[in-house]
Amino acid sequence: MVSTLVSSSRPNHTPTASYDVFLSFRGEDTRHTFTDHLYHALVGAGLHTFRDNDEIDRGEELKPEIETAIIQSSACIVVLSENYANSRWCLDELCLILEQRRKLKRFVLPIFYHVDPSDVRNQRQSFAIEGSIWTSLIKVANLTTCLACFGIEAKEGSKWTEANVRRWKAALTEVANLTGLELSGSRSETSFITEVVETVQGKIDLKQLSSPAHLTGMEARFELINSWFRNKQYNAIAICGMGGSGKTTLAQYVYNLYKQDFRSSSFIEVTGKQSDGLLGLQKQLLRDVLGGKKIKISSVSEGTHKIEEVLQMKRVLIVLDDVDKHEQLGALLGTKAFHTQSKIIITTRLLDLHAWFGSISWRCLMHNIKLLNDLESLELLSWHAFGSKIPMEGFEELAVQLSQYCGGNPLALKVLGSSLFVSKEDPSNINNMIKIWRSRMSSLNSFKGDLDRKIHGVLQKSFDSLPLPSQKELLLHIACFFVGEDVSFVEMILEDELYAISGILTLVNRCLLTISPDRKLMMHQLLQEMARKVVYDESKDPAKRSRVWHDAESYHLLTKGNGSDTIEGLALDMRKVEQSARSKVRFHRMSIDTRADLCLSN
Repeated sequence: MVSTLVSSSRPNHTPTASYDVFLSFRGEDTRHTFTDHLYHALVGAGLHTFRDNDEIDRGEELKPEIETAIIQSSACIVVLSENYANSRWCLDELCLILEQRRKLKRFVLPIFYHVDPSDVRNQRQSFAIEGSIWTSLIKVANLTTCLACFGIEAKEGSKWTEANVRRWKAALTEVANLTGLELSGSRSETSFITEVVETVQGKIDLKQLSSPAHLTGMEARFELINSWFRNKQYNAIAICGMGGSGKTTLAQYVYNLYKQDFRSSSFIEVTGKQSDGLLGLQKQLLRDVLGGKKIKISSVSEGTHKIEEVLQMKRVLIVLDDVDKHEQLGALLGTKAFHTQSKIIITTRLLDLHAWFGSISWRCLMHNIKLLNDLESLELLSWHAFGSKIPMEGFEELAVQLSQYCGGNPLALKVLGSSLFVSKEDPSNINNMIKIWRSRMSSLNSFKGDLDRKIHGVLQKSFDSLPLPSQKELLLHIACFFVGEDVSFVEMILEDELYAISGILTLVNRCLLTISPDRKLMMHQLLQEMARKVVYDESKDPAKRSRVWHDAESYHLLTKGNGSDTIEGLALDMRKVEQSARSKVRFHRMSIDTRADLCLSN
């Protein structure tokens, strides 16, 4: 039976797991047989597994080390054997295991070891427990004799209260409703254990993704996706945004949180290095959702057909990270209309992806990811620069300036913060680091756009992926001359040469431009600096660049007559030139006065 729907409550952050697997079992039934063989198979497969080897009476309460092991395990296997429900310790373990599943989405695999799942679900046969019986037995003087008739140790008896029994019965029903594996009849235990190990590997060992440290602002950005999981109208959601905006980080966070609610899952880095292109991506997806089975497909069309079959048969979670081409969706999701309970998460820099989904018969919810606000930006920067949520003393103003420069882009905040890390262990170096921070801020604010190479590379990927040369030229023109200008004004000037009307729409759909409510063209500061750096790198000589926007350079070219056929656009604000000239005159006069004062004093 498919597990219950996910909770609508906001999730907790998952603590680091110390174990891959926790084994819950009834010692007298399977300790030296099935569970022992399963334990060694799990360990042999490289899974760090916890089992309790204590065969003696464990007392009234769960041992602290067992509670800790359950909490710190990525997955739990519950071996439901004939006498499992006769042990209060087993039932308490089960309650804690299911609590961790609800709170932290831990994977729980019930094993029905020669028992009927319906008996577990409905508390029949050996799983029949009634609080009234145990309560009355507690009142009997000779507890040891009475409880022994039911196979229960005497020290357990005092805990078989009405309240506990209700809690344990609910836990038995809940675990029986989970998707599990059943061993019955004459089936080979060896092959069954192999299936158990492969199932657990497919859920935790091969699929757990590494999430960045110091996740900031994640829960607020998670709320819409959380509600989408309960929405039956949309099978797909596209997380859209500029490069470095946290799309992949959000997808990884959601994937780790929800994948255990699906029969299988797959996280595909669509634009990663693949020797055989789309065919290789199809093979990876099919291997993931089919439990690691070797897949033989000879063409993309054959792979698409198999993927369509799987999505109809199984409820799976798929993440397609960094989609930027129409054919990628068709190849990895299929093109036919069919019913499926699967959920698809896509990250992309394209806002018009919904049009592509219309052609492949999937309904997609578009989600434009929000950049971090001022407080979140300062916190993320501080984690990477100072190792704390707030700036170090003496760096408060510089940290605010740097976080504002990044404009809420998480990648820029992490990269720049890490590059300017200040150690608390070396207080004597703090004054020197303050000078370094100021120098770095000056370089970032210079007209050369001294952008970090990693940030520049991520942002330029969007520029390089523009399909038409005219769209690239349009982006460079806007970045150098037209940010903040009225859309219709820019269209009027650039339509004939660069087809600005359709081009601006493309740039908006690729998260490279936005249009303000009053119809002004807006561009993120980092994107503008990336584009201007593309122009600046054409030549150190302004006369040999395609565009000149810095007033001093423009003024110099015009007054010296150093223009060339290379220049396609030039901007000059004479007011700034005049202001600069007046400042130089004042400085020159100040220098003369200073020299005169020095001469007089001598």
